[in-house]
Amino acid sequence: MELNEEEKRIVKYIIKGLTNIEIAQELEYCESTVKKRLTRIYKKIGINGRIDLMKKALDGTLVKYFPVHDKI
Repeated sequence: MELNEEEKRIVKYIIKGLTNIEIAQELEYCESTVKKRLTRIYKKIGINGRIDLMKKALDGTLVKYFPVHDKI
């Protein structure tokens, strides 16, 4: 399942090492909104959390959730 634009933005911030609070500030969201979005992202990708997300980014398997024209 492909991630939507908002989800891709959040994933990119996670990969850059931002915290939930920092992501919320960047996107002008509440921290709770970021947490809810992350839960949805984790379910779509089939992972349990931030560490699994980083592992997928490092081993290249996260790329399949981004269209060819998008870059992580």
